[in-house]
Amino acid sequence: MGLAVDAGVLFVLKTMVSASADAAAIAAARSLSVGLTIDAQKASATADALAFFNANMKPGSYGTKNQSVAIDIAESSYRTRTVTVTAQLDAPQYFMRYLGFNSTHIVASGKASRRDVNLMLVLDRSGSMKDSVPPAADNGAPCTTMRNAAATFVNMFAEERDRLGLITYGGSWYLSFAPSKTFKTGSPSMLSRIASISCNGGTGTGTALWNAYDQVSKINEPGTLNMIVLFTDGYANLVHANFPVRTASDTRYGYTTGYKQWSTTNKSYSGTTTCSSYSTSCTMEPSPCVDPSGNLYDRNAGQTTRNYTAPNWNPNYKPSPIRGGLTQAAGDTYSLGTGATYGLITEKASSATDVNDPIVSAAGCAFTTDYPGNNNSSSNRVYNNGNSSTPVYPTNVRRDIAFMPDIDVNNVNTDGYKDILRYSSGSYVNRKRVDRPMDVTGAGMNVADNVGILARNDNTIKPALYTIGLGSNGGVDHELLRRIANDPASPVYDDTKMVGMYAYAPTPTDLNQAFVRIASEILRIAQ
Repeated sequence: MGLAVDAGVLFVLKTMVSASADAAAIAAARSLSVGLTIDAQKASATADALAFFNANMKPGSYGTKNQSVAIDIAESSYRTRTVTVTAQLDAPQYFMRYLGFNSTHIVASGKASRRDVNLMLVLDRSGSMKDSVPPAADNGAPCTTMRNAAATFVNMFAEERDRLGLITYGGSWYLSFAPSKTFKTGSPSMLSRIASISCNGGTGTGTALWNAYDQVSKINEPGTLNMIVLFTDGYANLVHANFPVRTASDTRYGYTTGYKQWSTTNKSYSGTTTCSSYSTSCTMEPSPCVDPSGNLYDRNAGQTTRNYTAPNWNPNYKPSPIRGGLTQAAGDTYSLGTGATYGLITEKASSATDVNDPIVSAAGCAFTTDYPGNNNSSSNRVYNNGNSSTPVYPTNVRRDIAFMPDIDVNNVNTDGYKDILRYSSGSYVNRKRVDRPMDVTGAGMNVADNVGILARNDNTIKPALYTIGLGSNGGVDHELLRRIANDPASPVYDDTKMVGMYAYAPTPTDLNQAFVRIASEILRIAQ
């Protein structure tokens, strides 16, 4: 009977010591991100391990004696730190002491590992994220809230162990902070870069996501947890590509300024302005593109008179495609068949504070004048071209570019997830349209989705993708963000690939929780 009772006591105490050691190891592993140096992180982890063990197994409780706890923190494998907590104490004997056994020595241990990460944070700084002044009840200052939530997220990772980088994007993307292990203490730091974010512009999600993947690929550490975390509050409605110049007539929706048709009888441009409505289609003559020397498409080099009458394009002038971003300007949705499209926008911002998405100044086809016959007046100029005093009509872009290319600037397909309407007649038949907002947005969403597929299929670095959507300004496409993340709720979920997560924040006040949820999933401790 004495043996049975004392054995039961030992079993209970052994279980308690083992559970306490496990809890201490997990707490210590989670604390490895606290501190700006590796020594400080070890000290923090050791202190937390002791605190957790003693809270669960108070010294001297249940008649125990000689309790001791040893904590060892070591790199058990490449960029993986393991915390081992070994606890021991003397458990009292009650009946067996009559046979000379006063106590029994108990030893238990717990282990927890934390793998270091390479992580690119991709933050949407588009115009829909802009804080209202004063903040509206349904707006909640999303840009400010995002900055604060992102800073909390970054602080959950370990200086000198984890490697973090930052890409911000609107109509253009910018590498705000190159991946570094000194993301908290560097000058500038990633935290200071986040604090300086201003929100304005379009939503070029696909290009930003591709460049984040490119940064992780260049680090090239297959043994590490490679991660990309994407935040957005809207549809991926912009595509960066090399757009062909429109050199032939066709029928499409009009644009801001419109133009006068060429009269073969009068040999001049006359009559009323046409093609000036986004919702009305008409036969549109070739782009009034000019070459670097200022010659219009219907002139031979060095000549001032027209050799070719509209709509005939000069076969001696073959402009190169124009590199830039095309977006929709009619609304952040994938449902608008008519409305403005806007561009072209620079692919990459020139600085961390460049949020104005400057109109591209394209070599070889400067787009500096309105349609031929309108006297080439400076008041009719379309693109800024570096001159701030020149009027800018970026919605005229649909007149100047021919169609949406099949690939973007990074060779990512613009087909896929969303259907895109194509021209049904004319010189660009079966080419993707650029004069309908939903087709431009569809191409942008396809690029973002295809980048997710590209990353998931990388069997070398095996990146995991996480997405966060904010729904305060017209909502986000939940399906697209689940697809990118390979979230288990995605309709194309593949359990053979790296599994990520999509976290939704209905309002800006929910944003911090969404970021913390993603960080907790990434930093999940392995026992």
